[in-house]
Amino acid sequence: MASRKRISITTLFGFLSGVFCYLIGRYWLGIDISLSSFFMLLAHRTLLGFVLGISALRLHWALHGILIGLIVGVPDIHFFYMIRGGVNSGIYFVFGAIWGFLIEFFTSIVFKAESFHS
Repeated sequence: MASRKRISITTLFGFLSGVFCYLIGRYWLGIDISLSSFFMLLAHRTLLGFVLGISALRLHWALHGILIGLIVGVPDIHFFYMIRGGVNSGIYFVFGAIWGFLIEFFTSIVFKAESFHS
């Protein structure tokens, strides 16, 4: 069973990555993100963190974060296709892998929260 510490940390960092995704998209990429899209982004990144926390895959932490990020990031292609009209929507799929890697890095390396794949 996954530890509460690990699930809490990954979920928190998932939520924070949603906030950073919004800030990057809004102020760096200049994407006009509606309130409903903002909440979907937060929910999606929080879900990514939660799935990383409960995953029982036995992989190196970096590969685990990237793989789960890609799997959970599949809906990003459709979501960003809808709000951007298809312009560079595939790149957001890759962002799932990047955020998955970062969440896993902070959880496994910085906070040393044990997992099934340690």
